[in-house]
Amino acid sequence: MENEETKGDISKNVDNPKVDAASSEKIEETSTLSSYEVFEKCIKRAENLISFHSSTEKIEEISDQHYCDCYRAAVVLSISALDAFVRKVVISEIVKMISDKKPLNTKLSDYLKGLLNQDKLLEAARNYDLIERVEEAIKSDFETKSFQGEWKITSYMEMVGYKDIFSEVSVKVDINEKNLKRKLSVFTSRRHIIAHSGDIDLNQNPHKENIIDKKYANECVETVRLFAKTINDIIEKK
Repeated sequence: MENEETKGDISKNVDNPKVDAASSEKIEETSTLSSYEVFEKCIKRAENLISFHSSTEKIEEISDQHYCDCYRAAVVLSISALDAFVRKVVISEIVKMISDKKPLNTKLSDYLKGLLNQDKLLEAARNYDLIERVEEAIKSDFETKSFQGEWKITSYMEMVGYKDIFSEVSVKVDINEKNLKRKLSVFTSRRHIIAHSGDIDLNQNPHKENIIDKKYANECVETVRLFAKTINDIIEKK
């Protein structure tokens, strides 16, 4: 089994188109953390799983299968970290936009109108707590939504004023936009395969377990980290 770590500049790894496609633990006091701090806490779990290999190399009982399962878990945790990050960014940006009392874009305005009926808006106006009610309603609505995949990330970021976030990220770190989208799509799809079918190809007979190695897991973590960090930098400089 190949255990070689991904080497070289992180953005070069992300720009490489040759990639083959695929937590229940509560985060304490998330309300006191920034969007990127939440991401860092989540992505660190993926890195810890990969480093497990280095700390147990001399233990004979640890098999290649143990390592492979760590790498699969790292992929799942990486995409979960990105999901949590985008979710918190969107909520924070919506609250910020409402607080500024500037005209809202059509997409966000339509979303909020659908979220809050006339009775709720009237009650909020009477009690001067519109922002609190909107934030509560958004969090409740987002509990049933996923923030994984190119289309969903693009759509939600557009709603809070970032018209083409993938283009902005690609320009900022000088990588190919199509390759970035493709790689995130590959890793997101692999996450779904791991989470929903144990990384087994159910379309083949007999069923076949997909291959994964440390290089693949590292590249997933690096790609997701670069993407989230760049979005965070863009938001902070806005």
